[in-house]
Amino acid sequence: AAQDIRALNEFFTMMNKDPDRAFYGYNHVFHACERQAIETLLITDELFRSKNISERRKYADLTEAAKQAGAAVRECSSLHVSGKQLASIGGLAAILRFPLPDLEDEAGDSDSGDDDGDGNDPVT
Repeated sequence: AAQDIRALNEFFTMMNKDPDRAFYGYNHVFHACERQAIETLLITDELFRSKNISERRKYADLTEAAKQAGAAVRECSSLHVSGKQLASIGGLAAILRFPLPDLEDEAGDSDSGDDDGDGNDPVT
């Protein structure tokens, strides 16, 4: 648990001093993993216990891909303060090896259907 707290503190510090190296949320973390940019992956154990099997598989696959790319993976207990803090930002975060400033545009709300960037989904 002490290592989880240390890693989570490092993530929040990185968010403040170099936000292009601290990502959270599935889309951003997934794209960073595709580029083998993840140094440390933080994930709550709750994501592996989802009732939705495809949801569990999605997070298990991401975790495995990060490990294979050389990332350290910290699974934080939802019963511990570190897991609760991580859950407050979606349960998934990554400290990157190198900054990915261009990823914000690529990984934004890609599943919103908003093609023209006006904030409105297209009418079908």
